[in-house]
Amino acid sequence: MEKIAPDVFKKLSIQDKYKLLELRGNFIASRFHGGHNCHLFALDGFYVEVFKVLGLNKVQWIELVGNERTLDSYLDNI
Repeated sequence: MEKIAPDVFKKLSIQDKYKLLELRGNFIASRFHGGHNCHLFALDGFYVEVFKVLGLNKVQWIELVGNERTLDSYLDNI
């Protein structure tokens, strides 16, 4: 399967991003942040966060991780 570039991933719909992460993403860890359960995934050499609203288990948004501070926030949960 061909790798997906981060700029291509960013242009996908939230549904397509989630499907791709389910199929090919590697789950790393979870954390809580501002009323969300956040899940960190590795996909084709970059990191992605999935934000689900607490208590609803509904994906609110998915975004690329662009800084080390965000990655560091998961260290206690790995």
